[in-house]
Amino acid sequence: MSKNVGTVGFAPAGETYGQRQARRRRERSLAASPKLSLRELRAQRAADKGEAGTAGDWGDRNGATMWGPHRAQPAPHRASTLTMAAAYPFLTESGLGPEGTYIGTDLFGSGAFCYDPWVMYDKGFISGPSIVVIGTVGTGKSMCCKSLVTRSITLGRKAAVASDPKGEWVPVANAIPGGKVISVGPGRLARVNPLDAGPRSSALTDAQWQAVVRQRRRHLLVALVSLMRPGVPLTPVEHTALDMALSDAVAANTTPTLPMVLEYLLNPTPATAALVGPNGGTGVGHSLRRTVSGDLEGMFDAPSTVAFDADAPIMVLDTSALIGASEQALSLATVCGATWLEAAVTNPGGAKRLVVYDEGWRMLADPYMLAKMSEQWRLARSYGIANLLIMHKIADLNEIGDSTSGLRQKALGLLTEADTRVIYRQKHDAMRLTKEALGLTEAECEHVENLPKGVGLWKIGNRSFIVANQVTTDELAVFGTDEGML
Repeated sequence: MSKNVGTVGFAPAGETYGQRQARRRRERSLAASPKLSLRELRAQRAADKGEAGTAGDWGDRNGATMWGPHRAQPAPHRASTLTMAAAYPFLTESGLGPEGTYIGTDLFGSGAFCYDPWVMYDKGFISGPSIVVIGTVGTGKSMCCKSLVTRSITLGRKAAVASDPKGEWVPVANAIPGGKVISVGPGRLARVNPLDAGPRSSALTDAQWQAVVRQRRRHLLVALVSLMRPGVPLTPVEHTALDMALSDAVAANTTPTLPMVLEYLLNPTPATAALVGPNGGTGVGHSLRRTVSGDLEGMFDAPSTVAFDADAPIMVLDTSALIGASEQALSLATVCGATWLEAAVTNPGGAKRLVVYDEGWRMLADPYMLAKMSEQWRLARSYGIANLLIMHKIADLNEIGDSTSGLRQKALGLLTEADTRVIYRQKHDAMRLTKEALGLTEAECEHVENLPKGVGLWKIGNRSFIVANQVTTDELAVFGTDEGML
């Protein structure tokens, strides 16, 4: 073995004299040249041999480049949404802003979630103020709706509950200063005349106002008769008899009642009898008779003993006294009560008001109410109202008919037209219908199936939020519906 400065050479066994001399010359040459890195030596040797550098993922193989792959593949990084929001602010939802009613916490954005349908409309987030809230029993949907309504009242909005079949909104109205409750049902003192004209719009002439009131009354009478004999449409003669009876009742009293119309159906005037025959309105009259002397007697068969107070912060029509009554009786009461309330709130130029339809599937199952709700959906901006429809699940619409039913398709259309959809936890077998009806994505469906109590998915236009409703202890005492389980 021979030694040179900075270089150590090895003499292979059996080396000849000529080979040894050549090796020593190379060693002296290396010792005299400047020190090169391994990369530089490789590049020099490649240049001496006339080899071209190679390009590609690993770059050019020469001394001037950082030889190695340029397609970096960093390891996946997992962090909380709080950390990611700080590291990547462009990935977080900007939120809806602080205007409106405080609902709770945006779990993905970690900020306050505020909502007001009129504010959202003014900002262009939604094209209409109607709201649909669905959720199975015990998921917190009622708590959410009551939070939205009561807190909106503190901001100057008003509210009206078209029908409260379970009496859940009664304590809410009683807890709000100035709130009023109208209770109808067997043994109750209040009487509501569904044929009341309601407040008149100042924009209408006398003739226009009379036409509006007449049409509203006629639609109600047709709806009541249709409910009493489902699947049996009115004949042309019966339509005429009903129109004539209504006209005669209005001629006798500017504010007619259902008993007055019934009297002219069973005992027509000579002019009516000459037009439709002595028995032309008998069938319609017997169908309508149930609202006067049947299981709805004493509720909607007399002049109103109560009036809608437009200045009250919240008005609730309590129909909980009908618990245990037949589905038909409940539907009749719902139609009468909602029609009376509609006449009071659908007044252009009135206060901005949330109109609540609890147990919404019952409303959608009735052709008359579905038609009226479709009208209110379209004219909500003109009336200054925001409809709030509360349901358990989309599958409730199966009570209306199968997938080929025109009525069911119309009800589904009403849900899809709502630009604000709030979905609380749904069972897995109900998610397919929910996804199709409300336009949810696969990721949203996965969230909805696993939402804890009190947390809901808010779909506002094309934007989605997971919101945890926050309530105070005082609100919980009023809003809660679990007293029987405690």
